[in-house]
Amino acid sequence: MMTERQEQPTAEAIANLQNELLRKQLEYLKRHSAFYQAKFAREQVSFDSIQTVADLSKISVTTKTDLQQHNQDFYCVPMTEIRDISTTSGTLGTPVTFGLTDKDLDRLAYNEMLSFQCAGIREGDLVQLMTTIDRRFMAGMAYFLGLRKLGAGVIRVGAGVPPLQWDSILQYRPKYLIAVPSFILKMIDYAEENGIDYRASSIKGVICIGEALRTADLQPTLLAQRIQEKWPIELYSNLCLHRNEYGFYGMLRISRGAPSPRIDYHRNTR
Repeated sequence: MMTERQEQPTAEAIANLQNELLRKQLEYLKRHSAFYQAKFAREQVSFDSIQTVADLSKISVTTKTDLQQHNQDFYCVPMTEIRDISTTSGTLGTPVTFGLTDKDLDRLAYNEMLSFQCAGIREGDLVQLMTTIDRRFMAGMAYFLGLRKLGAGVIRVGAGVPPLQWDSILQYRPKYLIAVPSFILKMIDYAEENGIDYRASSIKGVICIGEALRTADLQPTLLAQRIQEKWPIELYSNLCLHRNEYGFYGMLRISRGAPSPRIDYHRNTR
C-alpha cells in the first residue's frame, strides 16, 4: 500500500530518480537496441553524453512513424522471450506491434495496481471488467493483471450487452466497474426500462476509459454531468501516454488527484 511519504517526494528526489533511471535505460539501449544504436550513430550523439533529462534535447524525438517503419529494430530481446503480442488499434494508420516480456507484464501489472489504488480499490474488492481482454488489446489485460496484483477480484464480462452486465452486478455485487463512460448511460437506460434500481446497486465507482471526463479547463464534461445526474457514483478517468509505447498510466478522480510518481515506464527488457 502506498504511503503519503512515498507518494509526495520532493522535486529534487524525483529529478534524481528520473536521471538515474534514464542513465540505466540508455546503457541498456546502447547494448541491446538496434534502433537506438543506429539513431545515435546517424545523429552523431554519444549515449554517454546524455546524463540528465535535459540532455535529451540532443537527440531527435522518436515518433510513431519510427515504430511503424522499424518495428523489429525496437525489440531488445529475442522473440523466444516474448510472452505477449499486442498492437495499437491502427486508427491513424497501420497497427504497431509490441512484444512484451515477463518483466514487461510485471511492469504493466504494477502500474495498473498503483492506478487502482489511487481510485480507492483495495485488496478483496470485486471489480467488473467491461472491456475486451482479447483481440490484441493491451488495456483489458493490463486491468486484469493490475487487479490481480492488487488482490482484487475480477468479473470478466467484456464489452457491451447490458443484460449480462446487470446480471453480473446483481448476482455478484461488484464494488467498481471498468467501462467506457458513454456505455454507462446505456446501462442506466436499460436499468430504467427493466425496473432495475441501479442507485441501490453495489456499485460505488466507475474507472472510465476511452472518453474524457474533464474539459480542457478541468471542468466535468457534459458526459460526466449526465452520468452523475442520473447515478451519483464516483467517476475516475485514466490518463496515459499509450500503454503499449510508454507504460505510463495514472488515475484521476473527477474532482481531484494526480498520477503516482512511482509509475514504472520500462519496456521490453529482460
